[in-house]
Order: sequence, then structure tokens, then C-alpha cells
Amino acid sequence: MMRLLSPLLFVLIVSIGFSLPTFSSAQAEEAQEPDQYVFVRALANQTNISGGETIRLGIEQIIHPKWHTYWKNPGDSGLATSVSWELPEGFEVTDLEWPVPDKIPFGPLTNYGYEGQVTLLQNLKVPTAVGDMPIQLNGRVDLLVCHDICIPESHNISLILNGTAPAEPQKISEAEAQLPPVLNDLNIQYYKSDDTLTFKIPQDPHFENVESVELLPETWGGLLNQAEATIERNEETILIFQSKGERDLSEIETYPVLFKFLKENGEEFIFTSNAQLIDSPVVEAAAATPFEVSLFLQAILFAVFGGMILNLMPCVFPVLSMKALSLVHLKDEDEKEARKHGLAYTAGILVTFSIIAGLLIILKAGGEQIGWGFQLQNPLIILGLAYLVFVIGLNLAGYFEFSNKLSGVGQNLTQKSGTQGAFFTGVLATLVATPCTAPFMGVALGYALTQPALVSMIIFLSLGFGLALPYLALCYIPALRSKLPKPGAWMEKFKEFLSFPLFATAAWLIWVLAQQSSANIVFFALVGFVLIALMIWLFQNFISHTSGREKKSDFAVILLFISGLFLAFTFYAALHTTPPTGSVQSESIGKNWEEFSPETLQSLLEGDDPVFTNMTAAWCITCQVNDKVALQNDAVRELFAQKNIGYLKGDWTLKDEKITQYLEEFNRSGVPLYVFYGARSNETGERPEPVVLPQILTPSIVKDVINP
Repeated sequence: MMRLLSPLLFVLIVSIGFSLPTFSSAQAEEAQEPDQYVFVRALANQTNISGGETIRLGIEQIIHPKWHTYWKNPGDSGLATSVSWELPEGFEVTDLEWPVPDKIPFGPLTNYGYEGQVTLLQNLKVPTAVGDMPIQLNGRVDLLVCHDICIPESHNISLILNGTAPAEPQKISEAEAQLPPVLNDLNIQYYKSDDTLTFKIPQDPHFENVESVELLPETWGGLLNQAEATIERNEETILIFQSKGERDLSEIETYPVLFKFLKENGEEFIFTSNAQLIDSPVVEAAAATPFEVSLFLQAILFAVFGGMILNLMPCVFPVLSMKALSLVHLKDEDEKEARKHGLAYTAGILVTFSIIAGLLIILKAGGEQIGWGFQLQNPLIILGLAYLVFVIGLNLAGYFEFSNKLSGVGQNLTQKSGTQGAFFTGVLATLVATPCTAPFMGVALGYALTQPALVSMIIFLSLGFGLALPYLALCYIPALRSKLPKPGAWMEKFKEFLSFPLFATAAWLIWVLAQQSSANIVFFALVGFVLIALMIWLFQNFISHTSGREKKSDFAVILLFISGLFLAFTFYAALHTTPPTGSVQSESIGKNWEEFSPETLQSLLEGDDPVFTNMTAAWCITCQVNDKVALQNDAVRELFAQKNIGYLKGDWTLKDEKITQYLEEFNRSGVPLYVFYGARSNETGERPEPVVLPQILTPSIVKDVINP
């Protein structure tokens, strides 16, 4: 037994021996920890005083390494240092003056405070009647000092005037050098736009060559502390953007903020200023075009032509497929019935255009930065449209037939007397046409949004009339209808075949939803398709064919109700899905572009090389076709590389005010927009005027613009 225990005893003794130094070291380190982590004392620039003088007091903090105390606004957590004095009668102190703090990140929080050493300053006003006897000032400093944990500390301080205590003017001067200058004459304004605060500062020589800025709010809650500030500059103003905090801005109409500008040469320009709250201005990037009859008529003509060409765009093809069936039926209709179809279809388009255009005009007048197709930046509308075309596709495929009560929405799209169906076909044609922009259309809409509301509405309705015109002509001109094939048994198979373009459209809309939302909501959206098919099946087989006291299949009714609730939840989830930050376009391998921002564009334009901008969106089919056919063409990519062209792509899939403003600079209200900035001339040092490319691109069009 002893032979077995002896080795174990030896190992135990050795282990204890090795652990003793470590234990002793830990004890020693713990013994070095101070009772308080901040040493605090009071000092003054002079200690011999006379009546009526004002002297400078300093409250010096020497902070333990790796620990910190807090600024007047501690940030997301912490507590500002406070100083209270017991003063003789007649003496007064002013508020604390705070040196420039540092941002102190702590996990997901951002605080403001000091490490190492800091001296807070105050003025002490001496009464006129004061003798030369020693005067003792007593005070108390309460602070919070933090590292991995936070510890509140209280320190008693005292200062004897007219005694033997030495003055420390050098220390006071050093502390004053750390105070930020106050520049309230800069007339800084700020306003809220969505969830962002924008600070507007007039240009000043101090801001030359500014590269970045950091905002430190002197009062809580206005700004999101962990957010980074971005900056834009032009000849007249500097705009600074940072995400808004939780506080109601009405409480801080005058917002004191410390600005820390960093210049290109590494110098800092730091100051504090009071920003005044103003209403969010209506940004008018493009000046309103004066009304002229010739321009007005030209815009109407462009809108009509643009609407006609819109019928040929891939966005409208599924609806054209649906109209094809009703056109075949119309061949044998009498003139009166045919005209009813045409007028109903046109009315559906014009009513829908007037609603969308009215919303656009009202929102623009209210300062919103939006454009044509803005409704497709909403995941809820995308999801609803996907479900609508899916249901219509199921109907065309023969999965179900609408009952008489629903025939105005569905089956009359293919029946001879369906004027209601023609109206709703016009509604659907308008909704699915908004992702596309046809030639002439961009110029017309850009003009419309710079005009009074009545003129704008006329232009939009002209566009809708152009979209309806081909179908309207077939309805009103019998000779055109006579060219259509005769109705027959082939139509049933053709009707079923036409469901597939609609299913393809639904799949594309879910892809767009995936660009705007999370993977979870895409899953719920796909489950929604299953639920819709299940609800239709339950309704067709268990509910719609029963009446009175006949058995209703309680199980089917309950299942139908639950399915409806889940479908409603899907819409609710889409409405409350947080959109992704930044660009929602996937970054393909070997991409030859950068994400657009006004700062990046300005930086490229300050160089000498050509620049190409592409404003696009995932829901814009025209944009996607142009990208695949022209801009990602191998020869075009090679030309971009040879010419060293800076290629910027702006993603408007989700709302982006900076892209909207850029569109408005070129009198455009929607995407696509392609702009080419030629290389700077070696002789004059100037760039040529930017060239706006057509909305339908081919490789040769791009090459001709780059190599005129």
C-alpha cells in the first residue's frame, strides 16, 4: 500500500509546490488593487484672492489604468461626475466645463468618458467684501468608475485660499487646452428624415479637406450612440447623417453636439455648437421645369408612346397572355360588346394609374424621396402581388373555377361577357407593369414630377392610355379583330399553357422578396402558396357545394379557418420584417463594380478616369435584362477594364433617399438610369457633360457611348 501511495503523495506535494507561487502572485496582485480607483483633488490657477475676482478651479481625476470615468453625457450607460461645494457666503461657482471625451465601446453599448487623467473646470466668483484671512472651500465629488465592473466612489476635496496652498496655473492652462471651442455662430441646423438625423452646416474654411466626422451628443437620446456618422459636401453646405436615438426631438429643439472632424492630413478640428431643430426640407434635386405648352404636349406624346412600348416589356407578358384569350373571344362579339371590353380594360388601367400616381404626387409633396415603382419597395405589396398571380395561374391551369360570386375577379377574364374581368385585367396589367421602364417613359415621368399636380396626373394618365391603346384599338376596329384565330377546342389547352408565365412571375416576385427580407419570411411566403392551394381545395370540395342543413364538414371549415389565420400571419410577418442594411444585391464572384454613394462618385469624379453609374433594382426586370445582356457582356466588361472605368451600381430595391436624389438630378423618377462621365481632357482638364444612356441597352449602345 505504501508503495502505491508514495508516488501519488509525491505528485501531490510537487503540485502544491508549483501552485504556491501562482497563489502568492495572485494575492500580491490583489493586494496592489487600490481602495479607490480614482484619485481626486482640487486646484486653482491662483490661491491669493481679492474681492470681486473670478478664479479658475480644477477638479483633477487620476484614473487607475484600464478604468474610466464619464462625460456629461455618459452615453448608453454610466453616470456623469458631479461636484457639490460648501461655499462661504457670497461665493459662487459656475457649471462644470468638460474636456473632449473619447468614445468607449462596451459590448453592444457605446459610452463617453475619460481614461488616464482629466481635469474638469469651474469658475469661482469671489464676493467684493472679502478679507485676507484664509478661506477654506470644501466639496464632494461623486463619480462612477468602470472597467469590467462599475464602482461608485465619493471623494471629499478641499482648497484653502489666502493661505499657504500653492497655485497651479500651468495645470489649469493644460486643462483649458483640452476644452472644445464653442462655435454657435456657425448656424447649424438639424432635422429628422425617416430614422436618420441630418445636420446641415454652412461651408467654412475650417472644413476644407475634411475626411470624416464623429458626433458626440452633449445630451442623451437624440442620436444612436453606436452608429457611425457619414458626411456629404457641396459648395454651400456640409451634411452629416447619423441614425436617430430613442428620444423625442421636441424635447431637444436646441441640440448641443460636439463635432470631431478629421482632415485628410490627419489634423482634427473639434468644436461644440448648438444645432437648431427644423422641419425636414423637401429636397428638390432638380429645379421645377417651367410650364410650356410645347414641352407639355411632347411629354404627353412620350408618355403615350412609352405606354404602348410597355406592352412589349417582359413585365407585362403574363398579362398579355391572359388578354390573348379574351381577344380571341372578341373576334365574334358584336361591336357594342367589344367596345365595352375595351373601355372596361382601359378604365382599370387609368383608375390604377391615377391611384398610384396620386400617392406618388402626395408623398413627393410631403418631402418623401420616392419615384416610379416605389410600391415595389414594400415587401407586403410584393407578397400580395405574388399570391394574386399565383391564384390566377391556378385558375388558368384548371385547378379550380371561380363561383358566380367571384366571376368578376377571375373567370370573366376568359369569358365572353366579362367586362368586370376586363377591368381587373387592366388593374393587374398596371401593377405588374410598374417594375419596367420603357423608352420615352423615363423622360415623360421625370417631366411630370417637376410640374403641378394636375399636369403630373395628365402625364401619368397618358402613360396608362398608351398601355391600354393596343387592346382598345382591337376592340374598336373590327378589321383588326378579324386577323385573330378562330375560337376552338385549342383554347382550353392554350389557356392552361398560359398559367406557366404567371407561375414564373410568382417565382420571380418571391426572388425579389428574398432580396428585400430575411430567409424566414421567404419560407413563410412559400408556405403561403401551399396554404392558398389548400384553402381553394377545401372550399371547392367541402364547402361551396353544400347548403342549408347539409353536412359542411366541420373539420374542413376549421382547417380553412386555421389556414386563413396562418396566411394573415404571413402578411403580418412581411409587414414587420426588418429590411437588410446596405445593398441587397448579391455580390457575384468577379464583380467589376462598387456600391454607389455620392461620396464614392465624387471621389471618382475628382480623378481623371471615366465613370459609369447604374441605378437598378431587383424588382426592375428591364434593369436585370440590361445587366445580363449588355453590362455583363464579356466584351463590355473587357472595355470597362481597358478604359479603367469606375463602375458604380446603386441598388434601389429598398428605399434609398440618396439614389432618389441622384435620379432627380437627371429628371428621372425611377430606374433604370445609366450615366457615363467621360475622361477628363488632357488639354482643358475638364470632363465632358455626362451622357444619359437609353433605358434599353445593348452591348453596341454601351460601346458607342464609351468610344464615340
